[in-house]
Amino acid sequence: MSYEKLKKEIKEISEIAASVPEAFREKCFEILLNHVLSGDDVKKTPKGADKGEKQEKQQKPPKDTNLPSHVKAFMRRRDITEEQINSLVMLDGEDLHFIKEPSHNEASRGQNEWSLLLALKNGILHNSLKADPEDVRSLVQEKGYYNAANFSTNFKKAKYAAYFKEALEPQGSAQALSPDGEKALAELIRSLTS
Repeated sequence: MSYEKLKKEIKEISEIAASVPEAFREKCFEILLNHVLSGDDVKKTPKGADKGEKQEKQQKPPKDTNLPSHVKAFMRRRDITEEQINSLVMLDGEDLHFIKEPSHNEASRGQNEWSLLLALKNGILHNSLKADPEDVRSLVQEKGYYNAANFSTNFKKAKYAAYFKEALEPQGSAQALSPDGEKALAELIRSLTS
């Protein structure tokens, strides 16, 4: 690889890494740089193909065929692609990190979006699209969407009540996503990855 090409690649990698949350920037840069230095090129675009199409192919994340069966079934039912999942999450050993996150100021919406994302995380790591209310509580406290006075009420609002097969109750057991919850998760994935 020529110096000029490497310089261009590093600039592009820096821009991509700068677009992810700060906690993951260094790791993202490292992974992308290792990929470039290993010499794994994206397939060449046929002559005459649109330049925008070529850029799109270069930026697609690698396919991850190790998704659990529950997640694959959810993806088929809700028309979600592996590329969307791969652009939303990053596996780091046994840990899963969200590359893209909700970014608004509405506590009840944020709490419920994180409960859906937590169900996705559990689906990928444990093959079960479930969310534990206390795990949700910890996560929304960390992400700034926690409202102590209305934590359990936020799950019971008409807009969010049907997301899980049974209501998420403080100190209660983990609950599986309902069909409405799967639909809401699919819409959330599309909005975060578009």
